[in-house]
Amino acid sequence: MSLKKPHINMDAGEGITGEYELYPFVNALNVACGGHYGDERTIFETLNHAIPYEIELGAHPSYPDKENFGRVSLELSSEELTASIIDQIECFVRVAEGLGATWSHIKPHGALYNDLSKNASLAEVFLSALASYKEKTLYLQESSIIALKAKERGFKVAHEYFIDRNYLAIDRLVPRSEENAVISDPKQALDHLHAMADKKSLKLLAGAEIPIEPHTFCIHSDHQATPQIIAEIIKAYGS
Repeated sequence: MSLKKPHINMDAGEGITGEYELYPFVNALNVACGGHYGDERTIFETLNHAIPYEIELGAHPSYPDKENFGRVSLELSSEELTASIIDQIECFVRVAEGLGATWSHIKPHGALYNDLSKNASLAEVFLSALASYKEKTLYLQESSIIALKAKERGFKVAHEYFIDRNYLAIDRLVPRSEENAVISDPKQALDHLHAMADKKSLKLLAGAEIPIEPHTFCIHSDHQATPQIIAEIIKAYGS
């Protein structure tokens, strides 16, 4: 009996060569919208390439920090962060509407994603900034502070897990500064996905296995092994 292919999302619009070739093999794109990378031109190019494949489209806001690709925590006032998140999503929406495209979700990026998982006050600010988009699904870590608060506020939440990253806890990735943060071997990444998607089990770096309720699985477009990992997924689950 064949396995049901999991819902796979990919961070996109980040200037990665060959990214467009991967679009037919994923279900959803999280499009950088000017915080860690990009502008209206890159959003347009990304959406224009994605629309023919009928992929679910979403905004991928970040700390406003292109220098560090949004992977460094910033100390911003509530007003500064709110303004930046609103500006980024409005930029994405303008381009999407201009192309006649519908969109479905929002996923925070990088350090902001990680900080929101454990910082309650930051989560409140972020969710308040999204008040106009409560019909959109938020891609968040299961059992994270922001996932719990988002559900309390009536947002739809999709529990996201990473195909190419190792975990310290259900809501905590291994920091990229550490050696085992990224899973580079395609077969190991497939085994990781299989455990999460089909067995509903997350193996932590320390060895413990915990039950999970996953909804979507992310792969990074800036990962050098992404084409090979996707090829393994297609062999296992079909295209």
